Amino acid sequence: MPTVGESPPEESKPELWQELEETNLDNLDEFTELFSRQVVIPKVKEKVEKPEKTIKVLDSKRSQNVGIFAKSLHVDFNEIVFAIYHCDTSVVSLEALQKIMEIKATDEELAQIKDCAEGNIPLDPPEQFLLRISNISSFSERISCIVFQAEFDEHYISVTRKLETVKNTCEFLIDNEQLKHLFSIILTLGNYMNGGNRTRGQADGFGLEILGKLKDVKSKDNNITLLHFIIKTYISQCRKNGCVPFEVDLPVPDPGDLDRAVVVDFDDCRAQLNMLKSKTDECRRITEKVISESAESNIQPFKEKMDTFIEVATKRIEKQYRKLDECREIFTKTMIFYKFTPKTGTLEECKPEQFFELWTSFSHDFKSIFKKEILQLHNELHKKAKPQRPPPSVSKQTTQGKLKAGSLKERLKRLSSKS
Repeated sequence: MPTVGESPPEESKPELWQELEETNLDNLDEFTELFSRQVVIPKVKEKVEKPEKTIKVLDSKRSQNVGIFAKSLHVDFNEIVFAIYHCDTSVVSLEALQKIMEIKATDEELAQIKDCAEGNIPLDPPEQFLLRISNISSFSERISCIVFQAEFDEHYISVTRKLETVKNTCEFLIDNEQLKHLFSIILTLGNYMNGGNRTRGQADGFGLEILGKLKDVKSKDNNITLLHFIIKTYISQCRKNGCVPFEVDLPVPDPGDLDRAVVVDFDDCRAQLNMLKSKTDECRRITEKVISESAESNIQPFKEKMDTFIEVATKRIEKQYRKLDECREIFTKTMIFYKFTPKTGTLEECKPEQFFELWTSFSHDFKSIFKKEILQLHNELHKKAKPQRPPPSVSKQTTQGKLKAGSLKERLKRLSSKS
């Protein structure tokens, strides 16, 4: 019981797991169907006394490497068998399966190991491991298919991202109305600088190479560049149309997109797709070979999983070839739109680097200045919107003029006024 003056102790709040109880779910059958895996029951290991002598076939360094790897897996050997037959990398990782491929016995080693296994003296553990791996039906072929299936998405997505970057950037350059407005400002100012007025009959356009030079043109007093002035003019025009500062859109492609687009090579993309197609065809041939050479009990689920993967992969590759052609087409269309002429070769042979490099430095400079201008303008408007406070000196004089009745200062003031 708490003493007088003491606050009662706070009741300790139960921990999360003390509060929670399992929830009744009505979809456990679906969960089981989707995520259950066959339980691998390890064989009961009989306690066998370690033999005094074992047969070694491998040289000492090779034996050590195999032994270290086998122990590093930390799984029962049946899990390895399950992973290879069922294309399941949830327990034995993909990296471990790849290492098994690398460390497998050579034909010469395997022949020697099998000869020695027929004798009465047991094999050394590393040799036993290699022999057991070799007894898995078509283990090398199965693992190669599993590895390719796992790596397919990485290569496919890499090509997809490259093509989408170029396509999206080209669509922006062709369709964006803010960019067209910006270019009209640049054209107007350029014609005025060259001719001293805005009358027609001057240039109807300009080469993209001047974009990177706008920051080098400075005012007479060297306080502002032409690029700064263009950005200020663009923002001012947008504000006249009713935009508040933070609603003014950046009128150029994002510099990050251009940095990615400039390194895209259509020939490399096609080479990657050709590689994927070739490996998919090879995976199909290997799958057919594995099925023809395997016992009935070892065909499924490998056949079903690989057939599904190969069918989907083939369709995705065909679709990606079409996207590549479409991307080339819109890239050529963009160059024609800007009347771009490559220094060497034809438009069809032109690489994205030759076109997009004219935009990269310009877009980086533009975005940097643009953000600063928008922020400065916002701060100025915010400052103007704040109510003006009276100067501190006025407030001080006002408070000094009102003396408290009966105070010493008030009495002294009355006495001085009488005298």
